[in-house]
Amino acid sequence: MTKRTLSFLIISSLIALFSSIQPTFGQDRGEILYDQTFELYKNLTVNKDKSQNKEIWETIARAFFSIDKDYPNSPKAPNSLFLSGKMYEEMGERFNSQKDFDMSVGISRKFVRKYPDSNLADDAQLRVARIVERQSKSDAYLEYDKLVTEFPNGDMKPVAQNKKAELAPFKPAKKPVYTDRDNSNDASALGLTKVSQIRHWSTDDYTRVVIHLAKDAKYKSRLLKADPKNGKPPRLFVDIEGATVDKNLYVEPVTKGLLEQIKFGRNTKDTVRVVLYINSFDDYKVFKLKDPNRIVMDIEGSGKKSGGYYAGDKKSDPYEYKSGMPEDNVASLSEALGLKIKTVVIDAGHGGHDPGAIGPTGLKEKDVNLKIAKALKAKLDKEGKKFGITKVYLTRSTDKFIPLEERTAIAKKQGADLFISIHCNAARNKQAYGIETYILSLTNDKASLAVAARENASTSISRSEMDKVLKQYLLGAKIEESQRLAGHVQSSVVSKVSSKYPPVKNKGVKKAPFIVLIGADIPSILVETSFITNPRDEKRLKSNDYVNKIADGIFAGVQRFSGEMQTASVQ
Repeated sequence: MTKRTLSFLIISSLIALFSSIQPTFGQDRGEILYDQTFELYKNLTVNKDKSQNKEIWETIARAFFSIDKDYPNSPKAPNSLFLSGKMYEEMGERFNSQKDFDMSVGISRKFVRKYPDSNLADDAQLRVARIVERQSKSDAYLEYDKLVTEFPNGDMKPVAQNKKAELAPFKPAKKPVYTDRDNSNDASALGLTKVSQIRHWSTDDYTRVVIHLAKDAKYKSRLLKADPKNGKPPRLFVDIEGATVDKNLYVEPVTKGLLEQIKFGRNTKDTVRVVLYINSFDDYKVFKLKDPNRIVMDIEGSGKKSGGYYAGDKKSDPYEYKSGMPEDNVASLSEALGLKIKTVVIDAGHGGHDPGAIGPTGLKEKDVNLKIAKALKAKLDKEGKKFGITKVYLTRSTDKFIPLEERTAIAKKQGADLFISIHCNAARNKQAYGIETYILSLTNDKASLAVAARENASTSISRSEMDKVLKQYLLGAKIEESQRLAGHVQSSVVSKVSSKYPPVKNKGVKKAPFIVLIGADIPSILVETSFITNPRDEKRLKSNDYVNKIADGIFAGVQRFSGEMQTASVQ
């Protein structure tokens, strides 16, 4: 029996199992999936052989995370998120992995923000402090202090107080209080940067806000909880240091979606505060990009007004659950949590003043990308309904420049289930050729980093900053699904093109930090269709037939992936 056949049988058996389960009174789909996943977790911890398999740990941890995200109103959503963080801490210890410790901290912080009234919130904060202490006793002191301050009635408070006393010698010194050193109101004299533009995109459960700055500046972000007594929803703000507001700044009115309102103004003489008023709040991420300088704020919410969260009951025991799921179904758990593919957003890379790579005779990548994107859209519009795809959008349909972070926002605003970014490759070696497909991830591969650097050329971000950003996003980036979509697209494009245009080099599926894929939170890939710098490939890329072969290949890959997801979706 082949590995593929075995995988199919495992998926089929899991779907049959889930389909046969009827919810008991008061149970929802999230509860059922939680019970099944928790049973797998229990079995894993007592199975000596499987407990050494990191892939199984990661699959179950990601499944817990997905239950919270896909079923936010389930009574088991808080427990799912809590256990995901717990498992990543266990992986950090078991496999000596700092990456898993970092993931645990990120998930645990999210739990504290999302479920501050849960009986497990102080446990999650204690986990953060415990992990942080491994690297910085000074930072750990602040984390234990946060537990004591924010959870005064929590049963973990005594533990945190003891740790504060133990770490008292490492208590960080207080920062100096701001003083008005200069009475000048001249921003240029003070060397302040200007907040020149604020753009936003919002849906019922997602908001991206981009703040444009005249030059680089430091910032701090903070979340304020909902204040029902004063009629205030949750608010997320950033304080931008060494900044002032451009007198011509105009912000498009917020009309609908998760975002209610944007306010901005000078908080001190040299600090600008931008405040986002949010209908509801689950999680947020903030990062910075350069060339041009901007701060990106991503917010996720349930789409409901604040105050509707489910929190664990103090009297409940989050661990007493039973189920009969066979543990051999671990490998198909991610597929069972998948969603049907209905909406596809196709991104033609580069555009406008950004031509992308240029071929030996002057062919511009931006033009080829757009031709392939339009050809693919036409095929999906015509045939996609046969396998469930009903809506197809382009991020650009003309020779227009769109910032990288806006492309992802367009996909989110359109409710995309798949995001496909189309590009042409380039190399100093004019004889380099081949086809490769990328997913978002960290990598040490120099060739992949070079490709990412070229595709990220319209903006910039340092390697260390990129690492920090990706650690925030990777858990929700649908890595397994993106990997499978990339595999289907890669093999299909190579097959279609090589049938008429040999030779074709299959360069495979690779990982790299592409800014355009950050925050998509859906299966997302970037396809490097051919090397435009290769004279033979450039000549081919001028041909409509060659362009159609590439589009046929991507179409076939999407069709295969969509068919899998339709079958594996939980009904």
